[in-house]
Amino acid sequence: MRILHIAAGAAGMYCGACARDIALVTGLRMRGHEVQVVPLYTPLRVDGEEPFEAGPVFMGGINLYLQQRFALFRRIPAALDRLLDSTALLRFVSRFGIDTRASELGEMTVAVLSGAAGPFLKESERLLAHLEKRPPPDVVVITNSMLSGLAPELKRRWGVPILCQVQGEDGFIGGMTEPHRSEAHRLIRENARSVDLFVSPNAAYAAEMTRYLDLPGDAMRVVRTGLAAEDYAPTGPRPRDPFTVGYLSSILRGKGLDLLVAAWRRLVADGRDIRLLVAGRVLDKRYFSAIEGDPAGRFEYLGEVDFAGKLAFLRRCSVFCVPSRLPEVRGRAVMEALAAGVPVVAPDAGAYPEMLGLTGGGLLFPSEDVAALASGLARLMDDPDAAERLGRAGARGIAEHYSIDQCTESMAAALEETIRRASPNT
Repeated sequence: MRILHIAAGAAGMYCGACARDIALVTGLRMRGHEVQVVPLYTPLRVDGEEPFEAGPVFMGGINLYLQQRFALFRRIPAALDRLLDSTALLRFVSRFGIDTRASELGEMTVAVLSGAAGPFLKESERLLAHLEKRPPPDVVVITNSMLSGLAPELKRRWGVPILCQVQGEDGFIGGMTEPHRSEAHRLIRENARSVDLFVSPNAAYAAEMTRYLDLPGDAMRVVRTGLAAEDYAPTGPRPRDPFTVGYLSSILRGKGLDLLVAAWRRLVADGRDIRLLVAGRVLDKRYFSAIEGDPAGRFEYLGEVDFAGKLAFLRRCSVFCVPSRLPEVRGRAVMEALAAGVPVVAPDAGAYPEMLGLTGGGLLFPSEDVAALASGLARLMDDPDAAERLGRAGARGIAEHYSIDQCTESMAAALEETIRRASPNT
């Protein structure tokens, strides 16, 4: 197949969606498919070295921001557009943090979802002109439905089959203020009519997004996220002393680090020698400053870590937890911990019931229940042999159910189905 994959960068953050895109594209290319990757907003950022050159960025985040704020930038020369969308500039600016809060991006989101009918018509035309320099693909993959504003025009110009992934868009739109929330929801449903097939990383989210997008029952498939489990394989026994709870994710309220800190403090107050090891990019400094710190030195913050730092981090963990308030769609950080043989304690929502049901690598607790979270951590601390068994089961389960091979094969089947659905008589 000749595949066009339209992806979205996540500013300066290591991004689960970017990692999923990279793994899928790499796997499809290894199977002989021709895949062209077009990044939007910012360059893709992944752990380690990029396995391929993704090409120039279109609809760059700086450019869109300026066009949204100042109509003059919608008429600037193409040379200045290319400068604003340059990979070097976008990477430089991303080092200083880019606001990705839904509450602040409602107007821009509506503009992007409006596609060729919206204020970013010039950017849409520039992207489409670039794509038309090559033969039309057999199928287009759009990395998430927030980019679905491109689908109607792609369908109109090429009549091309379109597959769209869903990766948490309903939660982002739900965080917007009115009237942008309702308008974005209306537009994303309208754009869905130009998509032939949708793909979700788990069954629970597939059902949720089928309702949210008002899709027919057969319009959604599940393709579980793939992970190179061998890259995380444990090199020795899981550390038991001191008992260390690990958290590795973006640091903001939605990821629930404060819930984990509260549970950890309960256990410390009970006289337990338990450490808390935290890593990740701080996206809400006021939030983090209110919860970090421990005079006894049992709370350690490592900052944002690269891939080697992540592996070193996981080697220090007795147990892993990211107690997200919002249901996680992919749960990649938990997947990585499981692949490293670290048992997890996870909320009973989103991707985790399915993930732990398949892998047997940890315990579930009721979302936002600090007492239950503390109890789960204490249970694994008090029974290290059981925790060891959970860790080994998790590593086996990730290798079996979340491999890059199974992810790629499932996606290839979904792409073939997308082509058939778009051309039912062929």
